[in-house]
Amino acid sequence: MSVVCDDCLVPEWSLRPATGSDRKFLFDLHRATMGEYVDATFGWDDRAQEALFDESFAPDTCQIIRVDNQDAGVLALETNDAEIWLGLIEIQPRFQGMGIGTAVVESVLQRGAETNKAVALRVLRVNNSARSLYERLGFVSYCENDVRVFLRADPPTPP
Repeated sequence: MSVVCDDCLVPEWSLRPATGSDRKFLFDLHRATMGEYVDATFGWDDRAQEALFDESFAPDTCQIIRVDNQDAGVLALETNDAEIWLGLIEIQPRFQGMGIGTAVVESVLQRGAETNKAVALRVLRVNNSARSLYERLGFVSYCENDVRVFLRADPPTPP
């Protein structure tokens, strides 16, 4: 899927199911994309972070974002009767700034619109760039604590 924006052409991207063999890729991706934010919030200890990662590693709940036949990121969604929870989106730094993350989140918002479900997520308070992206895409903060901001985008109201 390629998307044309005002001044860019977003590379074609696709999703594939994650597998257990993606564990190293996913932890390295997490370290590369979230390391500075986790460090600023809690402190980053590689062994502790790897142990936490392994405790919650569930490849069957994730999809790998692919760009140009390369693994470029991860997406994890949970759906219930009321909403789609965007639990995780991470894009490798070398693929950031191309509009891929925006396109993936927009596809989730489209799914929410088609099923009349809100899309909700959380972001670390120190991750201002992610929060700005989500707010630009229509997400609104509905709850905050010392560590995280919770945001939600309701589906469009029918005319």
